Amino acid sequence: MECKCFLTPLGKLVSGLVAIFAIPVYVANAQPDSALYSDVARQRLLIRITAQYIHTISQGQIDMDSAIRIPCNVYQLSPLHAYNEGYNADGKPSAGTRLLDAGKVMEARALLNKLPQEARLRLLVDLGSYFVFKPGAEKADLDQASTYINEALLLSKKASIQWQVESRALRAHWLDQSGLAAEGQKVFDELITLCDRSGNSLASARLLLRAGELLHYGNPERLVKFEKALSIFKKARAIDKEIETLSLINIEYFVAKKYDVAETYLRTIVNLQAQINFRHQQYPYDALSWLAYRKGSLTDALAYSNKSLASVASKADSTFISYFYTRRGLVYERLHKLNESLTWYDKGLENRTPGTRLFWYRAVIGKVLTLNEIGRAREALSLLKETKRNYPPNSYFDKMHFAFLLGKTYANLKKISLAESNYQVFLTMAEKFPVEYIHDEFPAAYFQISTFYRTIGKTRQARQYLELGKDYTSAFDIVAKDNYYYNLFKIDSTEGRHLDAIRHLKHSYEFTDSVFSYDQRKRSEELLVKYEAEKKDKNIQLLNSQYQLERLRTEEAHRTRNLMLAGLVLLLIIIALLFNRYLIKQKTNSKLVANQRELDQKNSFLETLTTEQDKLLKEKEWLLKEVHHRVKNNLQMVTSLLYSQSVYLQDETAKLAVKDSLRRMQAMALIHQKLYQDENTSTIAMPEYIYELISYLQESFDERGQITFKQTIEPLSLDVAQAIPLGLIITESIVNTIKHAFLSGQKGIVSLELLPDGPDFLVLKIADNGIGLPTDLDTTEYTSLGLELMQGLARQLNGFFTIESRNGVLVTVRFMPLSRHYAETNLSEKIS
Repeated sequence: MECKCFLTPLGKLVSGLVAIFAIPVYVANAQPDSALYSDVARQRLLIRITAQYIHTISQGQIDMDSAIRIPCNVYQLSPLHAYNEGYNADGKPSAGTRLLDAGKVMEARALLNKLPQEARLRLLVDLGSYFVFKPGAEKADLDQASTYINEALLLSKKASIQWQVESRALRAHWLDQSGLAAEGQKVFDELITLCDRSGNSLASARLLLRAGELLHYGNPERLVKFEKALSIFKKARAIDKEIETLSLINIEYFVAKKYDVAETYLRTIVNLQAQINFRHQQYPYDALSWLAYRKGSLTDALAYSNKSLASVASKADSTFISYFYTRRGLVYERLHKLNESLTWYDKGLENRTPGTRLFWYRAVIGKVLTLNEIGRAREALSLLKETKRNYPPNSYFDKMHFAFLLGKTYANLKKISLAESNYQVFLTMAEKFPVEYIHDEFPAAYFQISTFYRTIGKTRQARQYLELGKDYTSAFDIVAKDNYYYNLFKIDSTEGRHLDAIRHLKHSYEFTDSVFSYDQRKRSEELLVKYEAEKKDKNIQLLNSQYQLERLRTEEAHRTRNLMLAGLVLLLIIIALLFNRYLIKQKTNSKLVANQRELDQKNSFLETLTTEQDKLLKEKEWLLKEVHHRVKNNLQMVTSLLYSQSVYLQDETAKLAVKDSLRRMQAMALIHQKLYQDENTSTIAMPEYIYELISYLQESFDERGQITFKQTIEPLSLDVAQAIPLGLIITESIVNTIKHAFLSGQKGIVSLELLPDGPDFLVLKIADNGIGLPTDLDTTEYTSLGLELMQGLARQLNGFFTIESRNGVLVTVRFMPLSRHYAETNLSEKIS
């Protein structure tokens, strides 16, 4: 549903086309494909690249969501893959997605009541996506989607920011489908700002893509969003997303008819696909072939067509091959090899089915035009009638061009009234066809209609339609320019404008020479000889005469005799070489014995060195343990001194300061105690350390047991340089909570989490359900020793520190670990 750029009059055809593409023919043809990718990133790219190609070549006949269903059916992939990247990065299916992929919506709904919160939230988003991204925009589907989206939005308020983003993004799509495109874009802009502020640049880039795809072709903001997303993906080295974004940018330049820029992007796409071993390169190669065909570089068009066909490597890929055969036929037609062109059109029509008509219907158009070109108009008419009977045109594009083909065919059969009436049907429909989907079909059609009116003596209409065709001709299309000036020459000649006619004929020859130069024709012939296997049959005919056969037999006899003599000489050489090899081997064996003795001596020396090295390593470990032991003793001595000092202090503020120092020293002492007891003298197992630290703090400060501590700690070990500041932050935060969060004996809960945040970061969260921060407190200006200490320790961690009121106080520290050595223990949660 994303690119709804052409919903009137073609929008009414979408549901019919989807029904065609959803039939079992694709599943039946798509065997489990060994050529398919094992990683979900390339699977998603395959879906998106194929869908973009299908959506583009359909010229507005189907929407993007319909196009996505086609490769999903062909390659047996879940359609939700195309939309759930933000919350299902690994692509693993859930019980709900399996039911939805099987079309069991009622069972998926029933599953909702059995799931815990996050799993329920995911299924709600999946159900909403299932109905939002259904082909078409039926009100019943949108109503059902709204129910699931609203519940997901409600649940996401208590979930992570990721679910808030995904739920609201789905809501933005729903708004767009409901005719509220501007409101949908506003939601996307808010989400992009939110992701930028939270540092999640990849999520921001994905939102930019989704928002851009919903904008109409030609909207300048569409290209701006794509370019921003591309910059982020490049920086993150997300090549699969870079390719997807470049493809969208490329299509935008195609629609704008900036073909030179589009060609540059296509070459970049091919190079990036090769970097990640993405084998489905038939689509960019086909587009390059089309560009070369348009600008008259027929050698390149043929070469790219060869590469496109070579990329079709599996049975599933061959679903789309009719279109590539048709492209090959067009190149042959422009090379004036019309019989070979018909051969390729016939190949494109070999396996006609209703489900694949989008890909083979263009072959009908090409074959009819070629048959008319070589004087076989009756065969062309027969093919048109057969196609209309068995596969009647059902899209606006096909109906329009079917009328044009009938007009051309009747004109060649001299049935002028039938030709003119069909041409008028085409012209009427062409007026309503969206400009963004017009390619080289329109100039060619208008030039042909101009020729028709010129031949029946209506030169005014001929000139009118010729100029109309020129308006649709891009600067890139050299052949169209040639046709324009040639037809103008003919019209001027008919009207007696001889000087203008000569000038226009000269222009026509200039373009003809650029397309059909001697050098280009020569290189095209070389490619045809190289790649067209059927040409070898003509070469075999040279050997048909008896003389040639006898000569071959004589040459074969001489060749056999020479081979025998050469074999005998070769045998003698081999015997001599073997004898020489034997002598060399004897010498080599003697050298090997001497080398072995030398190696034994070196091995003995290395064993001695290894023994000494092991001894030094053990001494080093003993010294490290001794250092940690002494540091621990010194910390305990300082702790004892502080405790003794606190006994004699009368001032309560001084006593409080000494006690604060005591607990900070205790946090560091626990670290060094673990280093001394553990064999690993460089890292600390965080679950055990935090558990013991909180136990100490609870015993010291929570004597009445009014606070319940909940801990969720990832089983990981941190370097000492990070464990100490992290322990001090925990100590400061827990003590502040015990002292200030719960008043008058109030019971409370303190939760502590240390979990991964993405692949590179860890996040520490300490939250309580106490009274929270004072409402008038500004944490950016307020200063205290504890707060400054925690902020300084967070900077020591190279992390980010925040403190905020959220049903209590929430302290968050997000940092990147120096090393991520996961503990052997399976302890993941302890609740005191």
